Amino acid sequence: MIQKKTNNFTVQADECDSDKRLDNLLVQKLTGLSRSYIQKLIANKGVLVNGTPANKNHRVRFNDKVEIYDIEACMPPEDLIPLNRSLKIVYEDPYFIAVSKDPGISVHPAAGNSSNTLANAIVFYFKNHQEIFNKSTRPGIVHRLDKDTSGLIIIAKFPSIQYRLSDLFKQRKIIKCYSALVYGSFVEEAGHIDLPVGRSRMDRKKMSVSIDSGREAVTDFQVIEHFGNCTLVDVYPKTGRTHQIRVHFSYINHPIVGDTLYGNRESNAIAKKIGLQRQFLHAKMLSFTHPETGEKIELLDELSEDLEESLEFLRTNKI
Repeated sequence: MIQKKTNNFTVQADECDSDKRLDNLLVQKLTGLSRSYIQKLIANKGVLVNGTPANKNHRVRFNDKVEIYDIEACMPPEDLIPLNRSLKIVYEDPYFIAVSKDPGISVHPAAGNSSNTLANAIVFYFKNHQEIFNKSTRPGIVHRLDKDTSGLIIIAKFPSIQYRLSDLFKQRKIIKCYSALVYGSFVEEAGHIDLPVGRSRMDRKKMSVSIDSGREAVTDFQVIEHFGNCTLVDVYPKTGRTHQIRVHFSYINHPIVGDTLYGNRESNAIAKKIGLQRQFLHAKMLSFTHPETGEKIELLDELSEDLEESLEFLRTNKI
């Protein structure tokens, strides 16, 4: 459980947190903070356990009260290369922005791609808005999308807002809806998938349904439009596991059209016929209560051009 007061946070250790190292606990609880930054906070005596400063190796116990003070004071210098790339701003207020991510762009830098990412573009945007950049020198990306998934991503302008938005995701208080084109047809008009997802034992680059070692993963869906051998669905993931939607639909033999990692011969053949170059998956809606103002926020993003063209082809041609 996380409570916030101004720039400070209080974390109450749950039963499952018992015997965790203090820095490990905070990495898990405060999404978006790096381990090195958390360790810097601890070294600066900005973290108290039951009222007493503790070191990073301290082992927490059930019901320990962990207080984190002045979180924004020790933000590390930004080392991302600013990228002058236009952002599609869907929503903006004094606390966060929401952008429509294009397909084919990674959210964060990785090996072999240190400069052409959404994070780099956000650094450039923030630097050109000094009232933001002076207060926060790192992009406050709250959640992620796969490289070839398009749609909505929220970026906090200040770390304190980033933590609060991240906590809303963790508590499942943000409603998420994706558009997906999947192989095959359904008898029912809605469905519920409750299958744990974990790292594949056969291929460490993939995720898979793992009953014995996976983490809880829940996905609901509703049929929107039938196309014979494929179906357009609205997908509502209740949890946020890596590749969750793609893994779940692949497991029930309805892989997402164009998904080369989790698809099958039939779904990839459909993608080829309709000229689709990536998986048909788009984050189209986010709904939640604003963590600062209490306002009801509903963010909507229309399908990207390539996905719209695929649907138009299906509506006018038999495949």
